[in-house]
Order: sequence, then C-alpha cells, then structure tokens
Amino acid sequence: MRHSKALIWFAAILLCVSISAVALAGSTGPLAELWKSGCDFLFHTDNVTVTGEASFSLDGEHFKTAQLQYVQDGYSSYYGLKLLTPRKEGGERETGWTIIADGEGNYYVMEAYYPGIYRPGTGSACNTLLRRSIQLDALTELGGFLVGQLEPMLPEGTVTVEEADGARTVHIAVAGDQIPDMAVSALNVAAGYLSDRWFSYSHDRSVVEDECTPYENYVTATYALTDGTVRWTLREADVDFTLDDQGRLTAVRGNVRAASTFWDQSVREVAVRFELAATDYGTSRVKAFDPADYNVTLPREYYGENTEGEELALDEDAWNEWMNLAMELISAQGYAISPEASLGGWCENNVIKIDIENPEGNEYFCVFSQDGRLLTLENLTADWPFADQVDAENVDEDTIAAAEKLMRSFMAEQNPALADSVEELVLQSMIVTEDGSRYLTFDDAELNMVHFVIRVEPELRIEYYIGASNG
Repeated sequence: MRHSKALIWFAAILLCVSISAVALAGSTGPLAELWKSGCDFLFHTDNVTVTGEASFSLDGEHFKTAQLQYVQDGYSSYYGLKLLTPRKEGGERETGWTIIADGEGNYYVMEAYYPGIYRPGTGSACNTLLRRSIQLDALTELGGFLVGQLEPMLPEGTVTVEEADGARTVHIAVAGDQIPDMAVSALNVAAGYLSDRWFSYSHDRSVVEDECTPYENYVTATYALTDGTVRWTLREADVDFTLDDQGRLTAVRGNVRAASTFWDQSVREVAVRFELAATDYGTSRVKAFDPADYNVTLPREYYGENTEGEELALDEDAWNEWMNLAMELISAQGYAISPEASLGGWCENNVIKIDIENPEGNEYFCVFSQDGRLLTLENLTADWPFADQVDAENVDEDTIAAAEKLMRSFMAEQNPALADSVEELVLQSMIVTEDGSRYLTFDDAELNMVHFVIRVEPELRIEYYIGASNG
C-alpha cells in the first residue's frame, strides 16, 4: 500500500479553515453556535454520512482532486476515497482506497494500487469522525477561549447569516489583512498539531538548514506542504456553513487561499475549493465487510521452484508460517510492521525469500534456508547505500563493543553454527547520512561469510545482514 495522504490533507485544510475562521467570531451569536456545531460534528457524532470533494492548486497549478465518502455507524465505519492527479502527458491518474472498520476494532483496507486484494488490521474501535485525545481536547477548549478575545477585532460585515425553512447558513468572507495575528497563530498551532498527529511529520524541531528540506527536494506537493511548511498565512477565505433546524452541520463549501512559508522563506500559494455534505444523521448504515462484496482476497501471494525446476510443495499454511517468522524477526530488530503491510513470498535456489512492505513505503527483506536459518536481512528503504563512507578510526570503543554484542547475539540466535565459526568481526568503515545517522560496516576477518551494517546513531539497529549458509 503506497500512502497518498491527500484526504487527510483535505480534512486538515477544512479543520484549519474552520478553526481560523470561527476564531474570528464573537463568543455570542451565530458563530458561537457554529463553533459548537463543528466540535459536535467532528468529536461527538456517532451516526452520519459525509460526502465531499476538494480541488487543490499550488501556485495556480492544479495538483490534486479528492473525492470522499465516509459513513459512521456507531463503532462501524466506511471510508472511501478517490484521488485524481493530473498526468504531465494529459489525463488523470486515479488512486485511493476503501477502509471498512467494525465495532471490534478490525479494519479492512482495499487500495487502488493493489486491485483484487485487501489487508486486514486491528486498532482501537472509534464511534466518532475524529478520535478525541487529551491534547486535542485542550486545543479545542483553547479555541473556544479565543472566540471571545477576537470578537472586537472583526471588521464589520465579515459574517452574515441567512435563514430559510429552519436552516441557517453562516457566510464568512475575510481577506488576509483583516485577520488578527492571534487567529493566524491559532491556525499554525492547529496545522502543526494535525501534521504531527496524522502525518507523523514532527514540527517540534529547529528551523535550521541542516534539519529542513527545500521545497524542490520533496517528491510530492502534499509531502512538501505538510512536512516543509513552517508557517501558514491565510490570504483569503470565502466559506458557507449550513446548520439544520437542530443546529447540526449539514454542509460546508467555499474557497480558501493560503500562503505556505518554508524554512528558507520561500513562499508557495495553496488554493482549495471544497464542498462537503453531512446527511442521514441517525440512519446511516455500514454493512459488515465481506470480501465477496468487493471481489477481493488476502494479499499473501507466493510462488516457488526448487533447483530442478519443480514446483515446491509448500501449502498456504507453510507459507504463512514463513511470513509470520519474517514479521516476528523484523519486529524484534526494532522495525514497526503495520497491520496493513503487504507480504510476498517466493522460493529460489532452495531458499525462502520474504518481502514486507508497510503502507508508508518502508520495505524489508528476509532470506531463509529451508531448515529455518536466516541468511539475509535487509531494510530496503535505508538511505545508507547512497551515502559516502568516512574514516572509522575515531569511532569510540564503547560504540564498537555495543555493535559487536548485537551482532554476536543476533548470529547466535539466527544461525548458531555460523556464529561458532566466526571468530572475529572487523570494523571496515563508517557511513554518515545527511540526517546525521551513523552506520558501521563489519566483515568477518577470515572466512568472508558475514557482512553487517549496523546503525549506531540515533539508536542501535541492524540495517543489513548477510551470512553464508554454514552448518
């Protein structure tokens, strides 16, 4: 599963716009009601259907369209997303995913990248659109306090209200020079929290050149904007919020322009046009997941031949045992394996090869002999192969000793006969990557059967191992 986070980006933009725009309101009147309705919708609604579409442009160039269907039915939910990305040669590339969750904390993921398969996983059951947390509750409370403080700063005519058939539409139109500094600060606190929580891009870091990446070095615009922005500035917002006769949010639509400032002070303008509808309060239903309904199967696919070209007689249970062994081994080395990970296995020259790929793209690879000895372990997404080797003479003895202890323990557990054969592991070089991580490479001195790459900073971890099939 490859992670496109445009929907989360879509939700983040809408929430930030809501916070910044509503924070411009007074503590009484329609915007106070809007604040309460928005919080109830996001954090206290257990049955609703949400549909929407958002179109994103960067510096005037359209780069993504997101189409959403989300259904909350108690602790069950349906989450469907279609992402459309313009191709340079014309047309659009379609990606996205469907996720169904049940009240037991089980969820099932189907992604456009991998048609015909689904991945099961487990997590905490949730009966609201967004999961509350202690920190999120504190931020929501802070937003409520800001409402009253910012009321006198509003220019006249910023907010208008229309009523029809019991429904109320609150229209907010504001330009950047009308937005109080306090509201801009609140917007940036909210954007940073969203990025940390849903994107796992830490904003608690120094704004210095060696810790920040220029915009041009990011792979996608979404990644650049969520990870590389150090400050957001709202330039213009024209948004309608509609509430029904019970004060429930039923629609949000509008246009927003914002400036994204990077650490080097370069500025990009992001424009978002969006429309969101909330319907079927109390009557929304999510059907329990059935693979037949979606024509999908589990993703564990495998193949194999022995050295004579004959098909290996390994049944599905046997392959599952190899895959579970690989996942346990990778997890034991300090790598996180997602419940949504894609697994593949095959046999080549009488060895078993297992590949594991997490949704965010981290990929790991193991090779086993048929009697269960580990022959290869590799973090395929490590960046040390692309860095230069440096002088290892100044590596301190404690670091070398810690690395050697890890290697000895690892070999003793995974291939005892090989561990007994290797008398000495010799430090060959040190590798330092752009982010400051340090790696040490080791070979056995005499038999040339073992090679290790050990990450020693920021923490000790095996990045690469290859050992001959010995014994």
